[in-house]
Amino acid sequence: MRIVLKIGGSIVFPNKIDVDIVKNVSKQIVSLSKNHEFLIVVGGGAIAREYIGALKYLGKDDTFLDFIGMEAACLNASLFMAGLGDKAPAEISRNFKHALTTLQIGRIPLLGGTHPGHTTDAVSSMLAEFVGADLFLRFTNVDGVYDKDPKKFSDAKKLAKISHEKLLEIVQDTRAEAGVNAVIDPLAAKILKRAKIKTIVVGKDEIKNIKEVIEGKHKGTEIS
Repeated sequence: MRIVLKIGGSIVFPNKIDVDIVKNVSKQIVSLSKNHEFLIVVGGGAIAREYIGALKYLGKDDTFLDFIGMEAACLNASLFMAGLGDKAPAEISRNFKHALTTLQIGRIPLLGGTHPGHTTDAVSSMLAEFVGADLFLRFTNVDGVYDKDPKKFSDAKKLAKISHEKLLEIVQDTRAEAGVNAVIDPLAAKILKRAKIKTIVVGKDEIKNIKEVIEGKHKGTEIS
């Protein structure tokens, strides 16, 4: 199975680099790569929001902020270059063709941001479409997709299985700009719907059991 794995930046860099998570995830991926092909996209997380907030206050324009967010995501992705050992790529992929070539030579592509104005959610979903992925797997701070924002509404309900149409309906009002953190952004949802890619959204705690998540043994949300 060909799998695009999107890891929220806040998972590897909540307030500081979580080396244990990087090591744990890397070990799992190397083992699972005997039976699956993986491409990994990592978000910018706290470090991106810190820089973006400061630079916005200092008056920098949105395009510049996008580039800073991309670089922060690439920094987070580079952490896995050490953890993946012989499966690690020679460099971070800055475009999809490079990622596919890296995959074809038996390495695990690593990406951060690639396109200004696009979140790493959008990047990873476009990558999934480009490489013909069988599964899009998203690990995030929220443990699945809810019918409304669980941070704002105490009666929000987590949805175990939904359609791509329903996902798009839920996230359609999310802003797509540098530093915004959401379960998944609208552009990503549109691409996944268009490409008809099975998607799983799960919480960060389940990243220690990637094999089980792939097999459907998880507490998150499946979208198809």
